[in-house]
Amino acid sequence: MDLLRNVGLLRSFLIVAREGNVTAAAEKLGISQPALTRNIRRLEEECGITLFDRHTRGVSLTVYGQALLRYAQMIETECRFASSELEALRSGHRGHLRIGGGPFWGGTLLPRALVTLHQRFPAVRTTLDVGVNTIVHPKLFAGELDLVVSASPHDLSTLPDHIGFFPLITIESGIFAREAHPVFAQAPLNINKLSEFQWVLYQADTDAIERLSAFLKSMGMGPPRIAIESSSLMAVVELVRAGDFLACLAAPLFGRFRDIGIRQIPTEREIWSFDAGILYHKAIETTAPFEVLKRTLLDLVTSIGLKAKDRQ
Repeated sequence: MDLLRNVGLLRSFLIVAREGNVTAAAEKLGISQPALTRNIRRLEEECGITLFDRHTRGVSLTVYGQALLRYAQMIETECRFASSELEALRSGHRGHLRIGGGPFWGGTLLPRALVTLHQRFPAVRTTLDVGVNTIVHPKLFAGELDLVVSASPHDLSTLPDHIGFFPLITIESGIFAREAHPVFAQAPLNINKLSEFQWVLYQADTDAIERLSAFLKSMGMGPPRIAIESSSLMAVVELVRAGDFLACLAAPLFGRFRDIGIRQIPTEREIWSFDAGILYHKAIETTAPFEVLKRTLLDLVTSIGLKAKDRQ
């Protein structure tokens, strides 16, 4: 089969796969449902496989469709980057850069880096999607984001071939509470009672819960009692600032919080640390906006007293 010859049909396939319904996909594409159905059947005939299972409420991908989806998303992303680069050569850098950020990056350094990026390339529109790894990484791999600044995966060898990684720093986690929290009323401070208090969790960060639970267990304590979970980092900060809650967050955030009445609880043992950097589609590696964003983040890391990772 020659997929390149049928690349036009891949867009129909992608939209149907995303919508899970031929009628909804046809409306999104602006074509009739019969025409879209013919496109899908033609692609299936060309490939000699069935891409979708048909149901009364829509369609779902077969194992063949799931395999094709990964490559179709990569082709779509590469075509978009190619269009953006050609447009940049014709009339200066422009286009749409879709960026994801982890909780620390999205709430601190990434917005500042985007200011510099916009100053250098005012015609480049950017969107910022902030979330934990389990939310932003799948979007990156699926082609919904162009790059993500976050904690790196535990095993970089598992990254898809089209995804690169540029290391920035190693980040330690810390436990935070408001300055008037009862934990600070103990003299001397007794961190062995941390599990007695309720916790606030940022998003469904199962990795953070597992790491925090392991730390508390190593100190002879039970797992954290999660009282509130929020998809907003600002809400987590305000809950900690206003109530007797604890939260486990990136320790560099301490410098951002200390002026609003939040303190980091000192611990003799490290809770957990992780490498962080930029995960990106390799197609943007040589573009000027990516290079500026990368260098700006390195400068910002240094400006807040953190040591950038050695890349040698």
